[in-house]
Amino acid sequence: MSDIDKIGPRGEAIALRYLEQIGYKILARNFRYQKGEIDIIATDDTFLIIVEVKSRSYPNYGAPEASIGPTKTELLALAAGFYQELHDIRLEIRFDVVSIIFRKGKKAELTHIREAFHG
Repeated sequence: MSDIDKIGPRGEAIALRYLEQIGYKILARNFRYQKGEIDIIATDDTFLIIVEVKSRSYPNYGAPEASIGPTKTELLALAAGFYQELHDIRLEIRFDVVSIIFRKGKKAELTHIREAFHG
């Protein structure tokens, strides 16, 4: 696996630890439905939280979260609705983004965007 291929899983691991530290209860990781995949599904007892993790080794082409377009948000919303029905979860769905930038020789920069978009 090349260094580029390791950025995504590394970012997801950092995001997972961060979310657990702030009190999110992790329900699932890498949940797939049709063509969509949810990186992390969690709850804070108020919301079913769908978390998209975006990692980059440098922000030269914009913030990592800027790469989430309408097709991705639609696929996330469909997968979230399916997961909610499948597990009979009666919480409102919220979509968060955790953005991580790995700058060479520096600590990873994490940004958590709550209610990043609506599904």
